[in-house]
Amino acid sequence: MNRRLVLALFASSLALTACKKEAEKAEPPPPPAKPKEFSAPADGLIQPERAARWRQADSLVRLVDSVYLESLKASPDRATDLAAQQEAARDLAVRKAGLLGWKEYRWILDEAPHNPANTAAFEAAGLSMTSKVSKQDSKSEPKAAKKK
Repeated sequence: MNRRLVLALFASSLALTACKKEAEKAEPPPPPAKPKEFSAPADGLIQPERAARWRQADSLVRLVDSVYLESLKASPDRATDLAAQQEAARDLAVRKAGLLGWKEYRWILDEAPHNPANTAAFEAAGLSMTSKVSKQDSKSEPKAAKKK
């Protein structure tokens, strides 16, 4: 009986060793997929769902900016490092909100409001578009969508 037990233990240790070697030989998992890059829609239209995500992203970006402003006040000598970290943090925050990165956030902020066809999408997200009354007034008005 002891002999059978010893043989069983020996056989199972050989099997475990073989399994470990096979696992070591297995290919490593593929690297994580690169995040999708944003490209502006050809028609210049924004979907209401994207505008709503922009609104969420905007609150996260404001939070990130306030944290980095405090860091900059505490360590003004690290301005270059902090600026690079801030850009990366902004991109991550915007992606967490469901946009395709900082480029999409900026497109929605800077370009989408210029297309009058986007008014309904912005309104559905609880945002309003600024309109330029005249060339003189346009210097004092922001170019982007504002919260109501």
